[in-house]
Amino acid sequence: MRVKPLFYTMQEVADLLCMAKQTLYNKICENKKLGPIHSVPPYLKQGGKTLFPIKEFHNWYQHQPLISSDTDYERVTRR
Repeated sequence: MRVKPLFYTMQEVADLLCMAKQTLYNKICENKKLGPIHSVPPYLKQGGKTLFPIKEFHNWYQHQPLISSDTDYERVTRR
């Protein structure tokens, strides 16, 4: 019988979010120092590793706002 994993690793979450592992790490560290300035998935530290509960990650991901490329373009060109 195969056991289902309960957690994603930092690398797996970075890959799912299409960002570098270091970028994800930096966002987590900035949130610790400055408060919640970046939206990061729920995580816990265990044995020196940062782990992301799979169910909570997907719940967090589904509730992230979508930003269209048109909106970003308009925001930049209006300045």
